[in-house]
Amino acid sequence: MADTFDLLVAEPAQRTEILIGYARVSTGGQKLDRQIDALTAVGCRRIFADKKSGKDDLRPELRACHAFLAAGDTLAVPALDRYARSHKDLVNMVG
Repeated sequence: MADTFDLLVAEPAQRTEILIGYARVSTGGQKLDRQIDALTAVGCRRIFADKKSGKDDLRPELRACHAFLAAGDTLAVPALDRYARSHKDLVNMVG
């Protein structure tokens, strides 16, 4: 029975404790500074930032962020709406 539960363990079982940050602003009036300061304060080693609309799939820094993440790293975002535009979008990206 214990083997069944082992299949449910997320890979990797050990986190690296490395935080990678992602920030995004979508309008000219918004500033990245506050988001970057918050990500720096929690200890992000690397921060990726886009100045693009969330509806735009062509967010180069988000793609670079996903490529940079290694197994066990933790992605930190200042707010979920900075990462994904909707619940459906969030589920697709995490998947």
